[in-house]
Amino acid sequence: MKKSKTKHHYIFIFLLIIAAIFFLYEEFGKEKKPKVTPRITKPDKKSEMVLPKPSRPKAAIIIDDLGSNKNAAKEVLDLKIPVTLSILPQQTYSAWVAEEGHRLEHDIIAHIPMEAEKSYKLGEGGLYIWMTDKEIAETLNKDILSIPHALGVSNHMGSAFTQDERAMQVLISELKKKKLFFLDSLTSPKSVGFNLARMQGITALNRDIFLDDKDDPSEIEAQWRKLIKIADKNGYAILLAHPRKNTIEFLQKTLQNNNQVAVVPISELVR
Repeated sequence: MKKSKTKHHYIFIFLLIIAAIFFLYEEFGKEKKPKVTPRITKPDKKSEMVLPKPSRPKAAIIIDDLGSNKNAAKEVLDLKIPVTLSILPQQTYSAWVAEEGHRLEHDIIAHIPMEAEKSYKLGEGGLYIWMTDKEIAETLNKDILSIPHALGVSNHMGSAFTQDERAMQVLISELKKKKLFFLDSLTSPKSVGFNLARMQGITALNRDIFLDDKDDPSEIEAQWRKLIKIADKNGYAILLAHPRKNTIEFLQKTLQNNNQVAVVPISELVR
C-alpha cells in the first residue's frame, strides 16, 4: 500500500514537471514570434498634393546700340530687370556700359556693325564685304576687346554682310576660337549666319521680334503681343529693342506686373 502511494507520488511529480516544461516552452515561443504592427491606413497623398502651375515661357530682351550715350545706358540699367546689354564697339562709353552692366549682373554681348544693303555709315569697328579675311578678323578682335565680359556677338545692321558666306565664315571662325555665341539679328531673311554657326559647332540664336522697329507706342504694344504668342508656342522668344524713350516707358509699365513671360538673360537660352 505504501509502495502504491509512493508510485502515485512520483507520477504526480512527473506530470507537474511535464506541465512546467510545456508552459515554459509556450512562453519562450511567444517572445520569439515577430510582433505584428497594426496596419494604419494612410491618407492618399495624391489627393493632398497641389500641382505646380506650368512655368511661364521665357523671353530674352536684348537692348541694342548701347555705348555712345551714357544717360541712355543708365535708363536701361534702371529698369531693374535682367535685360541683355548689346554694346557697340569702340564707342566713348562701350567699356563703361560693359563694366557697369556686368557689375549689376547683366549679360553683355558685342553688337558688331556690319555692312548693310543700303549705304549706311557703320562707324568705328565696322565690317565690310570688301575686307580681306585678315582685315575682318583683326577688326572683329579689336571690337570684342573694346567690350569687356562679352559672351557673344550680334550684328548691327549687316543685311549685306550676313548674306556673304565668305565673310561670315571668317566671323564665325573667330567666334569659335573665342568660344562666343552668335545671335543673328536677322536684318536679312537671307542671312547665312545661323546655319554657318551651327555647321561649325558654335551656339547660334535667331531674333524673333524687333520691339520698336517703328518708334510708336501702339506699334510697340502690337510687337509685344506677337512676342507673347511666339513664346507661348516655342517656350521662349528673343526680342530686340533700343534705348529710346517710348521703348523704356513701355518696358517699365509692362514688366512691372508682368505674368506672361519670365524675362531671362540671353545666357539662359544659350545653356
